[in-house]
Amino acid sequence: MKEKKSKKALKIVAIVLGVLIAVYCAYYLTAMIAFGDNMPMPFGFGAAVVLTGSMEPTLSANDLIFVARSAEYKTDDIVVYSTAGTPVVHRIISIDRESGILTTQGDANNVADDPVSLSRVKGKVIGSIPFVGVIPKFVRTVPGMILTLVVLFVLLFLSRQSKNNAAEDKQSTEKIDEMLNEIRKLREEAEAAQSKKDAPDNDGGKKEDKEDQKKI
Repeated sequence: MKEKKSKKALKIVAIVLGVLIAVYCAYYLTAMIAFGDNMPMPFGFGAAVVLTGSMEPTLSANDLIFVARSAEYKTDDIVVYSTAGTPVVHRIISIDRESGILTTQGDANNVADDPVSLSRVKGKVIGSIPFVGVIPKFVRTVPGMILTLVVLFVLLFLSRQSKNNAAEDKQSTEKIDEMLNEIRKLREEAEAAQSKKDAPDNDGGKKEDKEDQKKI
């Protein structure tokens, strides 16, 4: 019973994850094609993959980072901004608030980046998971999206098959219960008939006693 429940829970988790990945793929693809946005930020939050080692040792290549929009940025914040369609993840080293210009630099770089406008900043890094970025990085590619959709359809198909099998098992169990009930009834009827047959015939015994008395 526990094994069935664990399998069912795993299937539910897999399906939910598949649906979320499929929705993310559709959202990312729409943002890329319709708006040219390589890092969608729904509800002010987004995720990106570190492409290089310019932020070592703080961040490494293929780390998955989580980004949030902020009303204000300050020196030492790690921010994400776009340059020529490519997201850059670097640390703020100076800000000119009057002009709205900031300068960033990678922790592992010896030279600062070209100044950028605050309007180009997508948000600041609020967390990261080491080396997990290879998964969304692959999912964002065309083969990755196709594979994700195929896996999703397979999971949905297996889930449907599992439900059908469960319904069939239930029907089989009900039929077996009906057969057992019939066998039980037949056995009870046979036992009742046998006990009736084995019971002494009192009337017959009385008639024989009367006939014996007449003979005497």
